[in-house]
Amino acid sequence: MLRTKNPLIFIIEESIIYKDLIVGHIRSKFPQIKTFKNGEECLKEMHLNPDIIILDYSLEGYNGLELMKRVKETKPEIDFIFLSGQNDVEIAISIMKLGATDYVVKNEKAPARLLKAIEQAIIISKKEKLNKGFTIGVFGFFVVLLLVIAAIISIVLFFNLG
Repeated sequence: MLRTKNPLIFIIEESIIYKDLIVGHIRSKFPQIKTFKNGEECLKEMHLNPDIIILDYSLEGYNGLELMKRVKETKPEIDFIFLSGQNDVEIAISIMKLGATDYVVKNEKAPARLLKAIEQAIIISKKEKLNKGFTIGVFGFFVVLLLVIAAIISIVLFFNLG
């Protein structure tokens, strides 16, 4: 995920009523939302670099899993949250193993659960950025330390030979 402050969220939902319900619930906290009826429309807008894509497992044309695999080939940093009417644990587990962030079943609790899934994806992304920054900082420290030691050795050798 690129933006953790105000992420761009793509929602692919074929049902207009359900899409409006979800967008209305999410937009109160995350205003940057772009919606699509199918995967093909979404693919045309990938140049906008979404942070999160919420999609159904069984879409027309590309199914959700095919779409996720295709997008992750070029943009692995995008988080995928599946929103599906299928309450199948095996499907949920297999999708998560293939790189999805979460799997939310469409029911009366789905809008609230979806909001929590987005928040969780942001928290995880912030931790990953912090860990990456820490790793770079530690590496940088040791590089500088190595350069200082090399400089000291060079100075000692210069004065001992001179």
